[in-house]
Amino acid sequence: MDTRELQTLIAVAEEQSFHGAASRLGLTQPAVTRRVQRLETRTGCALFDRTVKPLRPTPAGQRALAEARDLLRRLAGFTEIVKTGTSPQGPVKIGVSHGVAPLVTAETIRQLHVSFPKSQLSLRSGWASEMLPLLRRGEIDALLSLDDPQTGIGGVASTDFPKSIQVDALFDDRIIPIGPANDPNPPQSIAELAQRPIVLLPEGCSFRAMGNLLAQRQGVAFHSILEVSALDLQIEMVAAGVGYGITAERYCKLSRSAPDLALLDIADASWPMKVVMVRRVTSPDIHTVLDCFANIVSCSATGKPAITNDAQK
Repeated sequence: MDTRELQTLIAVAEEQSFHGAASRLGLTQPAVTRRVQRLETRTGCALFDRTVKPLRPTPAGQRALAEARDLLRRLAGFTEIVKTGTSPQGPVKIGVSHGVAPLVTAETIRQLHVSFPKSQLSLRSGWASEMLPLLRRGEIDALLSLDDPQTGIGGVASTDFPKSIQVDALFDDRIIPIGPANDPNPPQSIAELAQRPIVLLPEGCSFRAMGNLLAQRQGVAFHSILEVSALDLQIEMVAAGVGYGITAERYCKLSRSAPDLALLDIADASWPMKVVMVRRVTSPDIHTVLDCFANIVSCSATGKPAITNDAQK
């Protein structure tokens, strides 16, 4: 495949017009059009919706853009390795979904820095559904997230990722209802839980989506009295007696609020999930740092001693 066609695809998408892409690339507009048409013929898909202004990619065009950016970035890395014998330098960029954010602490970063003192680490957080496009575009190298049996990773099943994306399961966990430890009469069913005040995470959270689904199957609905944006804050509010919640068991056990929490065993109100690292195929140096990061997070969560960088070598 001609890399110039891939560069043209990206230019048209970013400029939102064939004319703008032609000016940017120093080509005529017909030349830009021909390059895009060759890609469309090769893929058998329309890559841009030409009926709207400004021009925008079709769903197939969005997928083609993600793959084009990844291919060009990997080719640039190949050239650098051949020329110098070393991998391209730059920050290691990790995304952390809100659902696993409590697992990444200052101690996590300290241990990683001790193992790789010369590496630059860039962390950013958000909902998994918001972070996956960043991963596909190469704006982050990996995403620490949840893999839920019903909703997948940010709404995408792990089996649906392209080969350029690797999904590593780190450890198992489960989602459970929680309540304040001092409640003498905790709920025994989903119907009873739905009658209690609930502290929920915002729409878009897989915990909330699955909790609502389980409630609907029982013909009831949860009514939030408080919506919070962070998992650790939800746990603290429940421990303080504000209401009940639905959250990850391991986070509760690791929380400083653990003595004030009750982990509820309610039939049909819990489900398994995995903590995973989703990563792009990138340079060996970056993969080494990501492996260490995954190891530190896993060992911290499961209570095992972390493997140091020296031990990895």
